[in-house]
Amino acid sequence: MIHIHTFVRFLFFGLVFVGVLFLPKPTNVDLANNNLPIFSPGFFAGTDRLGRDNFALFCYGSFSTIVLVIPARIFTIFVSFFLSTFTLFFPKKSDFLLSGIVSISLAIPSLLSALIVMSLLPDSPFAIFIAILVSDWALSYETLTAKIREIKESPYLAASLCMGAKSYHLVVLHYLPALRDIFRFLFFSGLPAVVMTTALFSYLGIQTALGDTGPGLGEQISFSKDYFDKSPVSVLLPIVAILTLVYSLGSNLKKNET
Repeated sequence: MIHIHTFVRFLFFGLVFVGVLFLPKPTNVDLANNNLPIFSPGFFAGTDRLGRDNFALFCYGSFSTIVLVIPARIFTIFVSFFLSTFTLFFPKKSDFLLSGIVSISLAIPSLLSALIVMSLLPDSPFAIFIAILVSDWALSYETLTAKIREIKESPYLAASLCMGAKSYHLVVLHYLPALRDIFRFLFFSGLPAVVMTTALFSYLGIQTALGDTGPGLGEQISFSKDYFDKSPVSVLLPIVAILTLVYSLGSNLKKNET
């Protein structure tokens, strides 16, 4: 029997990728066909107030979110691990440099940190990745550092040191294998938050789409919310997309924990 989580993920991602493969990008304005209701000829989910296909907006907005959040989360974990490894090679310097920065980063609301980065780098194509990194790296760093401190007390590590192992040997042979489950946990547990952050950025008018794929999910909500009475699907579909992405990625975490 197919589990409900599996069915939802299969249906959602199947619709998204089929839509991206077969539907044109929702970037053209067609005011002759604006605010069409669902099941209109040629527009299964109707259109928004600019005449753009709601289903195409749903598919491309979801696809661009997926394409963004996965590498952004991997980038955040990589940088956090790099900084955590720095504490192994230079423990005194890392305590002096990073402890205060981490405390400040954890105290400042993550959204505020991200918005500051976006305001400082308005034209950079990598600004969204840096904003997500700045908003989320400290917690990942603290988690990895705590696990690294635990590993340092391992008798296997002490044995390797007695046999003449260097620091980079310890990273490759001991730390990376022991951190594998932590990496998996950080990746899946952080994806829903990155989805919500990306949707909020898009809602505020910050460009989150990679390439010419049309507006992001948050931007779709912001653009159509004042015309809900004329085209409710234009608002409801991106909300469904955001919630389904969060649900699907969160269920991936539960699956990996079992």
